[in-house]
Amino acid sequence: MMARSTTTNTSTPDYTMGYGDEFIRVLARYAKSKHSKYLIPHLRPGLQVLDVGCGPGFQAMDFAEAIAPGELFGIDIEPSQIEMAQQLAEERGHDNATFAVADVVDLPFEEGFFDVAHCGGVLGFLPDTAAALAEIKRTLRPGGLVVCRDMIVESCFAHPDLGLTFRGWEMLSDLIAADDGHPQMGKDIKEHLANAGFEEIRMSASFNMYDTPEEIELFYQLVKGWFLEGDPASAAKKYGAATDGLLAQVSETLDIWRSSPGAVAGIAFGRALAVRP
Repeated sequence: MMARSTTTNTSTPDYTMGYGDEFIRVLARYAKSKHSKYLIPHLRPGLQVLDVGCGPGFQAMDFAEAIAPGELFGIDIEPSQIEMAQQLAEERGHDNATFAVADVVDLPFEEGFFDVAHCGGVLGFLPDTAAALAEIKRTLRPGGLVVCRDMIVESCFAHPDLGLTFRGWEMLSDLIAADDGHPQMGKDIKEHLANAGFEEIRMSASFNMYDTPEEIELFYQLVKGWFLEGDPASAAKKYGAATDGLLAQVSETLDIWRSSPGAVAGIAFGRALAVRP
């Protein structure tokens, strides 16, 4: 059960990337791929699991199923995502899954409450990584496992580059950094976990690849409809990471890339598993 805090701390900023429909579709794809299953081998029935930044709950459903009759608690700072996660749990009959609006720097759980904490795509967007990891560590029992996964933006690619495609990745990196985030967190996680006092840290890396016609179209819609025309574009202009002219140029180049017979894209991630001593 939840305890300790009944209010949401606001020290974590709004999620600059927004919550566009295209992005939600990509999250759904992750839940169906091998990349969402890296935590499953570490789960067993009866565990208490925390999913930080659960979003609409796609991955949380797999976690809840793996630990039943144990309990899955998902938190996110965005109420609309929590509503979606709650609805998804009801539709799939996961009555062992509970979701709430909460901030990772002020978790509403008692010390040592969880066996496992999952933190996917969260740390890279937080100004205070140390505060977040301190709270996760506090809520884990001794010997508890934390699993973190974040982007390595400089290692992401779209091929063929066609001159301006790479500039889109630079814009994303600049935007995250301008909002006090960490665009290369996927390769920096080990250092942060070590500084937070975690032990037995193990690193790995992976790519979410887009290469089939359906996946190329999904990636195109993600970049075109979400990043170049949605909330990230507005934020990028606000922070000086992009201009209307640059956004238009990248968009035109993306149109050419989409029809290229050699079109392929990869989003790079770093992962870390660590233990609370």
